Amino acid sequence: MKKKLLSALLCVAMVASLVVGCGGKEEAAEAPAATEEAATEEAAAPADSDSMEGTHVFMFKSTGNSFGDLMYEGFAEYMAAKGEKTAYTSPAETTVAAQVQMLDELITQKVASITISTNGDAGYDEVFKKAQEAGIPIVSVDSEANPEYRICHTNQAETADIGAYLVQAAVLITLGVDFPGEGPAMKAAVEEALASYTGEEIVLGVLSASIDTPVQNGWIAAMEDELADACYARKVSATLDKKYGNDDLTESTTQANAFVAENKVDCIISPTTVGIAAAGQVLKNSNSEIMLTGLGLPSEMQSFMPTTADADAFESVCPYMMLWDVIHLGATAGAATYAAINDGFTGEVGSSFEMDAFRDYEATTYEAYASGEGTAVLAGTPYVFYKDNMAEWIPVL
Repeated sequence: MKKKLLSALLCVAMVASLVVGCGGKEEAAEAPAATEEAATEEAAAPADSDSMEGTHVFMFKSTGNSFGDLMYEGFAEYMAAKGEKTAYTSPAETTVAAQVQMLDELITQKVASITISTNGDAGYDEVFKKAQEAGIPIVSVDSEANPEYRICHTNQAETADIGAYLVQAAVLITLGVDFPGEGPAMKAAVEEALASYTGEEIVLGVLSASIDTPVQNGWIAAMEDELADACYARKVSATLDKKYGNDDLTESTTQANAFVAENKVDCIISPTTVGIAAAGQVLKNSNSEIMLTGLGLPSEMQSFMPTTADADAFESVCPYMMLWDVIHLGATAGAATYAAINDGFTGEVGSSFEMDAFRDYEATTYEAYASGEGTAVLAGTPYVFYKDNMAEWIPVL
């Protein structure tokens, strides 16, 4: 059994504990069984391929992204267990305009609900209002939709925690410190390591998605907040060197090569699974001394990370990284959507719903809490992938 993220822990623990779920579960989900995969595949295609009416739609930022694929796997599996029909539809381009066009078509086809990870903060109001007027509930996941039009947001982990853990991991990796453990152990290790550090100021780079992607921008802001802490003063630059790969493998590779050519940063933080995989390949191929951390999938990062407990983590370009249980995150969004339609979940602060047991997760009650100008439910906490657990997670995520 894989270790699961503690639901009450710091999201930042994701270094944030990217792979975890919530619900007080003590172990992580096992690799999907063949029957689970079959159920997901069946749920992915509406029973009537000529009609989307009554279908629960899951929309990610764009096609070809494993993060979105895995979220849909959980969403579809949970909904299928409830006897619901689902479909996975995402644009080819990671743009607001592309999503809006698809959303407009889905509303016309009278879908039952829309669960979405948005590509930007603005530009959706007109189409979201149209969905609202048509009685189609909207739940956002991973990247927030306008609070005025969504039931709630499904949050993978708290933004502040994710940002803090990413910075802490990058600093420790730059200083050659093995993963010290989750939670307070990360910050304590940073403070101890920096207290005796007398070298040149450490510079951190960020290889993000697009320049206006809400979720990554929130994490970057949280990174900057963490760097304002006194323990980093005169030791780590408060200014992040930011580049954007638009969640496209080719463009992310170009930007990672730019980091190598400029040779100004000590460690790249990539808060996107596409970006971290691209950076891993570039750093490995170039034999650069720049190190890497961020949010990634073990299956995509195994060539750039240590995969056995006895390995020297620093012989790999990415000694450790974070994420959460992406499959469980999608299932939690599905549970919120289902509850909004069938169980009276309103998304108001204090309103709640019970999510049925899912794979290795026990049945869990989720309560909406204030998040920005809207509300959210917290699916889990960040989880760190490192040499001691990579082998367990590669077949899962």
